Amino acid sequence: MAAFDTKRPRWGLIEFAFTYLGIIVVTILFSLLGDIFGLFYWVIGNEVAYFMLSFIVQFIATVVLVFFVAVTVKKASIADLGIRRAAKEDYLKYGILGGAFLMLAIVVLGYPINYLQPDLQPQVFEEILRSVDSLSGFILLFTVGAVLAPLSEEILYRGMLYPVLRWYLGPTWGMILAGFIFGLAHLDLWRALPLAAGGAVLCYIYEKTGSILVSTVAHGVWNGVMSIFVYISVNNLIPI
Repeated sequence: MAAFDTKRPRWGLIEFAFTYLGIIVVTILFSLLGDIFGLFYWVIGNEVAYFMLSFIVQFIATVVLVFFVAVTVKKASIADLGIRRAAKEDYLKYGILGGAFLMLAIVVLGYPINYLQPDLQPQVFEEILRSVDSLSGFILLFTVGAVLAPLSEEILYRGMLYPVLRWYLGPTWGMILAGFIFGLAHLDLWRALPLAAGGAVLCYIYEKTGSILVSTVAHGVWNGVMSIFVYISVNNLIPI
């Protein structure tokens, strides 16, 4: 098992804020430019294609900006961002089994919310997933939800944010605050608490393994199993 790197990160909260703001700006500019110059004419009326295109832009912006700020500007290594190899047993214990635990925990935490707000609208990704009427469309969205989104979010929130908060607050409060920010970043106040809990657990996985590759696997299992459940339930592939 790799040890978590406890030395002070080369970047700080200002660099994280700059990175986060940059991602938002790129996403907004892309949308505005698309509307102005008609770049999206071929995806008008196709929510899945539009979502995929927007996500790819956001994914690239996240990865590029994190690496630019942390590695190019602050002279950190990719290992400082938690991108390092881990033991095979870590991938099984904390990645696959950890992801399954996360999924079950989020489902349990979601029951009170569903009781209090039975008409709560699903998140954007779930809405798009429910609109898919083909297996190929589902596979594309599954790739986004179970592979690309976990990778970009782990690089940003666990790789870049958590080490800074850990340095100032210690592991426990660092996990809690990083998880809280992760939950709020999804812009869904009702689901913020379950998402924050999930984010804190992912920080714990990073803490225990020293690798965001393992937390990415756990995150991917969480998202992936949820995506499969939504798809098979909407398409009546199994009785529910």
